[in-house]
Amino acid sequence: MEIKVLGSAGSEVAGHRSPAFLVDGKILLDAGTIGLTINIQEERKVRRIFLTHAHFDHIKGIPFMVDNLVSRGTGNTVTVISARDVIRDLKTNIFNGKIWPDFTKIPTPDAPVLRFQILRPSREEEFDGYRLVMIRVNHTVPAYGIILINPEGKRIAYTGDTGPTDRFWKKVEEYKVKHLIAETSFPNRLEELAVKTGHLTPALLQKELAKMKNPPPKIYLMHAKPQYFPEIEQEIQGLARNNIRYLRQGEVLTI
Repeated sequence: MEIKVLGSAGSEVAGHRSPAFLVDGKILLDAGTIGLTINIQEERKVRRIFLTHAHFDHIKGIPFMVDNLVSRGTGNTVTVISARDVIRDLKTNIFNGKIWPDFTKIPTPDAPVLRFQILRPSREEEFDGYRLVMIRVNHTVPAYGIILINPEGKRIAYTGDTGPTDRFWKKVEEYKVKHLIAETSFPNRLEELAVKTGHLTPALLQKELAKMKNPPPKIYLMHAKPQYFPEIEQEIQGLARNNIRYLRQGEVLTI
């Protein structure tokens, strides 16, 4: 499984892009960044987008992507997949004909560039040989962590945005996940803000990992607020774990 980091920051400023992870060139885990990092030929290969939640920094690449595909007449369809409440928020608040066109009817209702598919949480589904399960996590809006398994059995867990949670870690252990992408957004001194906004600090992350008897041996971090990144990274190093590090924009993981 190859995972390209299109963006991994907790906010968008110069040099820092919103979260999006391109899997095997055809699946996106979240879609905060697309067109700024891949070209139209690469966009055409994307068939499915699995969304953890509907916050803008995790979805904002989708409107421009589907507009690009229609404008260039590529003829392909992208399916956005998530739980019912996340899909509802996209339909109601983004693709509503006001904020952005309803691309589920463009270029035609019978052959649209965009489709939505509802996934039932905690139930494993299969997509072109990949298996996926979404598990509810603790955020300020309905949000879900993802476990994705490729046809060869390689698997990755992705928390999306979450504060302290429980069910997700049980599934990570159940699936014997070896690679985890987790969020850590704020430094320890801002723990109150982190909890209030549904995020983690290094100290909170340490407590979350302790909920698992056998946490994944490879842990990658994302969603740090850029202004706090040096401070957070220093605190992560202070955890004395040699298997944990922040992802860098543009890097490619092979698992």
